[in-house]
Amino acid sequence: MAKVKYTVKENKKFGSHSFYAVPVTNGTLDFMEVCEEACDNTSIEPSIMRAAVTEYMKAVKRNVLKGFRCAVGEQFIYVYPNLEASLKDKKDAQGNIVEVAKIEDFTLAGAKSRLGATVSKKYSAQFAADVSWQRIDASGATIDEEDIIDDGGDTPGGGDNPGGGDNPGGGDNNGGGDNPGGGGGVSND
Repeated sequence: MAKVKYTVKENKKFGSHSFYAVPVTNGTLDFMEVCEEACDNTSIEPSIMRAAVTEYMKAVKRNVLKGFRCAVGEQFIYVYPNLEASLKDKKDAQGNIVEVAKIEDFTLAGAKSRLGATVSKKYSAQFAADVSWQRIDASGATIDEEDIIDDGGDTPGGGDNPGGGDNPGGGDNNGGGDNPGGGGGVSND
């Protein structure tokens, strides 16, 4: 079973006593490194793999720009056009509503056009079955705790919306920082 490290941070945007987990990666593999590993024990040259995937991603980009949701891999990741826009009631300093938001007032002024992505439930469930988590402190020292118990429901952070996870509006974050669970359109499906 793979072991992935994580640390716990306080989310000060929501006040005190709000905490969230942040995975700690072992670094980043570049595209060619992954192509080389994918070609291990095959007759495919990494340069051929790279060329094929590059052309495939150009086709994905063209079709996402046409408004399609495109599979990247066999039922693995789906890439789709995403729009982050909202309109909320305006409140005063005491939290009283001073102006009610109405649908006819909605515009795309200030909206963010983004590329969204979801991971299929199948692969999210497989990841959950194949990984264990090791908590570390700020210095990198391990902290003992119990493992996650899967109750048979959706995987943590999973979504039920095949069009883009639970947060189709996306966010500014890919699983870390001060916006836990957000994701530049990246969420589980």
